[in-house]
Amino acid sequence: MGAHVLADCLARAAGDHRAAYARYERRMRPFVTLNQALATENPGGPASEESVAHAKNALALDS
Repeated sequence: MGAHVLADCLARAAGDHRAAYARYERRMRPFVTLNQALATENPGGPASEESVAHAKNALALDS
């Protein structure tokens, strides 16, 4: 997913890689944060189905 989002950001940035990386960070940060939280939600056990579903849907590929 990250590679797809980065490629999209670079394509939309018209050669401005700094703008592309900033857009990439804005788009990916919520997704990454939610997915990282899954690791600590229930130490020694699985994360809740609700948390997993929320993390999976935290990134729109058409933004």
